[in-house]
Amino acid sequence: MSESHSDPLLRDKKELALSGSAALPQFLLVAGIVTPLWLTVLLPCAIASQAVSFVWNKVNKSGSANDSRGSKPHEVKKVLGKASDKESRSFDIVVFGATGFTGKMAAIYLAKNYGRSIRWAIAGRRKSALDEIRKELLNLNSDFNGVDPDDAIPIIIADSGNLETLHIMTRQTVCVVTTAGPFDKYGSLLVESCALQYYSETDWVRKMVDQFDDLARESGARIVSFCGHDCIPWDLMVLECSKHLKKKGERLESISFYDEINAGPSGGTMDTVFHSLGNRVKYHSRIGFDPLLKTAAPASLVDGMRKHEPSANKVISKTQQWLAYSKEFGAWTGPFVMAMVMCNCVRRSNVLNNYNSKLVYKEAAVYPSFMADSKLVYKEAAVYPSFMAGYCNVMSLIVLGTVLMCPPLKVIMQKYVLPKPGEGPSEAEMDAGFLRVTGFGSGSGGSKVRASIYFPTDPGYRDTARMLVESGLALALDGAQIKVGGGLFTPASCQGDVLLRRLVDTGSTFVIE
Repeated sequence: MSESHSDPLLRDKKELALSGSAALPQFLLVAGIVTPLWLTVLLPCAIASQAVSFVWNKVNKSGSANDSRGSKPHEVKKVLGKASDKESRSFDIVVFGATGFTGKMAAIYLAKNYGRSIRWAIAGRRKSALDEIRKELLNLNSDFNGVDPDDAIPIIIADSGNLETLHIMTRQTVCVVTTAGPFDKYGSLLVESCALQYYSETDWVRKMVDQFDDLARESGARIVSFCGHDCIPWDLMVLECSKHLKKKGERLESISFYDEINAGPSGGTMDTVFHSLGNRVKYHSRIGFDPLLKTAAPASLVDGMRKHEPSANKVISKTQQWLAYSKEFGAWTGPFVMAMVMCNCVRRSNVLNNYNSKLVYKEAAVYPSFMADSKLVYKEAAVYPSFMAGYCNVMSLIVLGTVLMCPPLKVIMQKYVLPKPGEGPSEAEMDAGFLRVTGFGSGSGGSKVRASIYFPTDPGYRDTARMLVESGLALALDGAQIKVGGGLFTPASCQGDVLLRRLVDTGSTFVIE
């Protein structure tokens, strides 16, 4: 991997975690203690736990494919209003869940960068907590000096479990951005009322497309998922590489991504991960196929019933499972923990944007360190500075996966090891954070395209807040430039170039050639 003085990582003095000699002590710890402990204790415990769970489910007949959890969609009787009724709205954007770690980051971003230049408010369930957040926000921008707090940053009380309060909130604003997760627990009613969300709980997104896409198309509401670190960078990069090749009369056939990232988790994110992976059940969609393959075409009437046909555009995922050295990128690569989330986002975008009828998705994580046959190949890898750093990272993912399979270990991990909801990386850790995604695309006629996008600070929270807010402002302020109507979308299939321009204007760097 070549370096130059124009490299933003060198310019901003950024480096990957465990760079240089810092990897050696952790490598010795992981190789000498964690790996044997995993083999002799954690793995047997997880296997035993799964065996007991399997027998229990068989005895109680709760593990069958007919499990009804998640298969009973929420019925929506009618459209309550039109999303185009913007003149009567008091706000351009509302941050729902502003008392959480990421929600607070979004509110801070708005306060610092927009002040009173736009109409915005914060929302949540607890008035006292929102008051405390507002006190902090009012000190971040001179726009608020001498202004009554209720006029400077209004507060809206809304409960994710109370549909009427959500209706009251959404009727006041052009756009709601929500960070109140896990969304499978707290987000469905807000989608019914209309919102834009940042986290990528793919199973929940499937339910929302199945249950609310037709309703959103009728009302004109644009509901966009995957509006943060997962999955804006990758989703927009596929879009831009496809457009670049279309100018040459070619279709995007393959793309490989390499992710250089330094970021840490928050308690809310880990709570979402444990909830999502620990409570998975097969969702039986009303439309009869994977809702991610639902097109924008209207339903046909068959025997008096509305019937949708799935898109022929498929995504074949070929994600990397272990450490490997990438000659293409010149680095150690390995599995990226969010690979399937990115893949599913691109799968939905491929349906709506029609990149290619067959998209093969490959993803891995890059360690200072893979592409495939077929039509549209997607590969992603996280980059690490050395084999030792890569080994430590891969083993951490293996241990986390093992813990998720064993409830007692999961409880111990959540209680004593992982951050609690509301906790997250420190300011210093976020200052050191960054994300650079480099993509190599190939066209149907043999043309090549290379693109990269760079986020200069912590991508998981601070820049996720920026991505989320700018996604919402693209809808609220630049809606006339967005050509799609109502429905459930991804960033690439809705905001697209409008969002990319806003991200570049506010600190990101994007290059394509």
